[in-house]
Amino acid sequence: MRRLPSLTALRFFEESARHMSFNKSALALCVTPGAVSRQIRLLEDALGTALFYRDHTGIRLTRQGQALHASLAEAFDVIEQATRIVIQRQTPRRKRLTVITPPTFATRWLSPRLGSLLQALPGIDFSILTDNTEPQPCSIRFGHQPQHHCRSELLFIEQHVLVGGMKLRGQQVETLLQQLPTLHVLHGKKRLSLWPDWLDAAGLPLAYADNGIEFSTLDQAIHAACAGMGLAVVDRNMISHELRAGALLQLAPTECHGPYGYWLEIQAAHEHEAEISALSAWLRNAAAAQPGGYQLVLA
Repeated sequence: MRRLPSLTALRFFEESARHMSFNKSALALCVTPGAVSRQIRLLEDALGTALFYRDHTGIRLTRQGQALHASLAEAFDVIEQATRIVIQRQTPRRKRLTVITPPTFATRWLSPRLGSLLQALPGIDFSILTDNTEPQPCSIRFGHQPQHHCRSELLFIEQHVLVGGMKLRGQQVETLLQQLPTLHVLHGKKRLSLWPDWLDAAGLPLAYADNGIEFSTLDQAIHAACAGMGLAVVDRNMISHELRAGALLQLAPTECHGPYGYWLEIQAAHEHEAEISALSAWLRNAAAAQPGGYQLVLA
C-alpha cells in the first residue's frame, strides 16, 4: 500500500505553487482561499516541513516546496496524459468526409448552409475543397451534362438574371448597356454564354456582349457588380444574400435557365455508405428549397 499524503492537499499545493497565490488557486479550484490555506497546512503538517514562506507581500516557495513542486508538476502531467489517453480510447473516432466543389458554389451556396448541414450530420467532420487534384468519393461539379463513370445527379441548373449596383435603380437597361462594361465569366479559358443567352432572351442586340471585363470565377464577377464596376449576368442561386441585403439589384425581369448546373457525383464504390447517403439527402433537400432547385437526373 502506498504511503501518500492527501491527494487533495497535493493538488491544492501544486495549483498554489503554479499560481504563487492562494487566491488565484482558489479561483481555479472553485473553492475559497481559506479552504486552500487549510489544505496546505494539512500537507505541511503531514510532511513535517513548511512549503511556503508567508508574509504581507504574498507567498514564496521554500526550498522543500520548490523540490516538491517540481516533482508534483511532472507527476500530474503524467496523470493528465494517462487519463486523456483512456478518454480518447473510449470516444468514437469521428468520420471525415471530403467534398470537392467549385469555388463559387463553396463560397456562395454551401458555406451559408453549413449550419444546417452540420446539424443534419452531427457525427461527421467535413473538408470542403475546391482543388480536385485527388479523386474523392463525393464531389459537386459545374457542368451541362452527367458523367457516366459515376452516379451523376443534377441538383439545380443556373437561373441567369441581369444585375448591377443599387445606384442603377430606375435606369433603362439599354442605356446602361451602352454606358457600362459587361462582366464576363470564363470557363475553360472561354467565356460562358451567359451574356449572349440573356441578351437573346431579352430581345437585345448580342453586340452588347462583345467587350467588357473577364473573370475566372462567377464570385469575382458578382463582387465587381456589387462594387458598381459594371453589369453582370449571374446565377440567381448565388446572389440571394446580395438581393435581400440590397447590395445588388435585378435590372430586368428576363431570366434564362441553364445549360449549366451543379451535379452531385458519387463514385460507385461509395454510393451506399451511410455518410454519403446522408449528405446526398441533405443536398437534395437544400436544393429543392430554392426556386428552380433539385431536378433528379441520374446517369
